[in-house]
Amino acid sequence: MIVALHREGYPIAAVSSRSVESAQRCGALVDCEHTGTDPATASRQAETIIISTPDSSIETTCQTMADSGGFCNEQLVLHLSGALTSDALNAARAAGADTLSLHPAQTMVEPLQGAELLKTAWFCLEGNDSAVARGRDITNDISGNTIVIDKDKKALYHAALSFSSNYLTTVEAIAIEMLTETGISRQNALALIMPLIQGSVDTLANCGLPDALTGPMSRGDAKTIEKHLRAMKQGPESHLQIYKMLGLEALKLARAKGKMAQGREEMIQNLLINNT
Repeated sequence: MIVALHREGYPIAAVSSRSVESAQRCGALVDCEHTGTDPATASRQAETIIISTPDSSIETTCQTMADSGGFCNEQLVLHLSGALTSDALNAARAAGADTLSLHPAQTMVEPLQGAELLKTAWFCLEGNDSAVARGRDITNDISGNTIVIDKDKKALYHAALSFSSNYLTTVEAIAIEMLTETGISRQNALALIMPLIQGSVDTLANCGLPDALTGPMSRGDAKTIEKHLRAMKQGPESHLQIYKMLGLEALKLARAKGKMAQGREEMIQNLLINNT
């Protein structure tokens, strides 16, 4: 996040991390010489403080910084968690700071690549009105894509993103396991499905829902689905059950798409529910 802000012209006042070495590595990416291991010292030098620890440490870190006099009036203190609300920053709020949950809806593994990905990412904001307004200014500078959410919907929001990203990876892992059962190596299995995944993502972006749905479910091809179910009985039961559950959800999309022959929906539903 701070790499993306640095690239947009935000001066990075200080960087704190668990070790001097990691703080220095991060500081080098954003031309910041003030690095160390005391977050309260770092926060006293900035107008905006980003707490980017793991979720389980955000509240404790914020409290520690508050106890050391790290916050003051008119500062903006934010965290990047998708699941936690701004209440995790109550210690900063008590010190007079605006508090904000600012979550980038993007996967970020490597800092430089992550900064590039943030240029097109959406950001979810939750906090007090002043904090949300200030957060929107920041996200507008990075990508311009911003949504604001109520704190009581934050967990559901994050669960939805887990479905769209983490569970996509999980489903593809199952697909690769199934392909290895056909004699294809794991390396070739991943190479085989990557263009299919990308094509599906492109179709979803271009066509939207439900039109992006393709395959036997979209066509109402009950015979092919029955073959799938029969073949999958030879593998793990969990894979078969996941296929059935997702199949019922895909059937809803196929119904909305409206291109299934009469009687096919009921036939497929019976296969997915009653096939044992």
